Amino acid sequence: VVNSTQPASEDRIMDVVSWILDIPNNRINPYTDFVDDLYLDALERDLLIARLERIFGVVLSTEEAASIDTIQDAQRCFQRHAA
Repeated sequence: VVNSTQPASEDRIMDVVSWILDIPNNRINPYTDFVDDLYLDALERDLLIARLERIFGVVLSTEEAASIDTIQDAQRCFQRHAA
């Protein structure tokens, strides 16, 4: 899973989040909110996003990272950087 060369699709991000947080895939969908649905606090959320950045080879600005609340938000940000 680490150092993925695959694109940051919603499915791939859901798989990686499931793996990182050790939660079943069926608990995650594109609209899953990291705080409200997965009960991450602000630090855990930031660490998850930083880990996703490393795995997908993307560097986000502080503002971009702060704007990510859901799997779909992450996918949009990462796709913007991949283009």
